[in-house]
Amino acid sequence: MTWQKQGSKLGLIDIREFYETPEIDSKEVEHVPMGDLLEYSFNQGVTYVLICNSGGRATAAIMEIMRLNSKVNIYSLIGGAEAYLS
Repeated sequence: MTWQKQGSKLGLIDIREFYETPEIDSKEVEHVPMGDLLEYSFNQGVTYVLICNSGGRATAAIMEIMRLNSKVNIYSLIGGAEAYLS
């Protein structure tokens, strides 16, 4: 994987609202609702993967984050929460 070759840490962020299901109950995944995401402090030494229901919201969030800070290494998980849990 690219993030491993770069020597980056991986940051998994669930951007769904707290009431959305299926719930991801993992210490590896940080929960930051999409409405709070622009205030998040992204670290340049971390490769981030955003998780939503299907990947669409995460992709839209990435475009806005990259507009504000093009140095953030960030991706969307295709298939969203269901893909992460399977």
